[in-house]
Amino acid sequence: KRQEQKRWHKQWYQRRVRAKEKERLTDILVFGTDKPLPKPKPNPVVTRPVKDRFDEIQDEINERREFLKEMESLGQAEQYRKQIETEISQYIREMEVIDKKRNAELNKMREMKETQS
Repeated sequence: KRQEQKRWHKQWYQRRVRAKEKERLTDILVFGTDKPLPKPKPNPVVTRPVKDRFDEIQDEINERREFLKEMESLGQAEQYRKQIETEISQYIREMEVIDKKRNAELNKMREMKETQS
């Protein structure tokens, strides 16, 4: 019985060695090496700072004014002036709404702070 166990263990070990060798050779064929491949580094997530709507509107107004100046230098300002001024006034109204909301939020925060004190 001891002999059978030794023989079984030897066969089992040889099968295990063969299986590992097959796996190693397969890796060489597939990957060109039997060494473990380095794990790919995750791509870093690039987060852009969120631009405030108020600042976006300010940039838009500045762009419109620059455009109007360019048109003036080309002698075509009158063609665009009414449209540009209308757009700028709409942006200013939007900025006023944002400003009112921010002021209301600030006042609420002040009131909460005063009630906590």
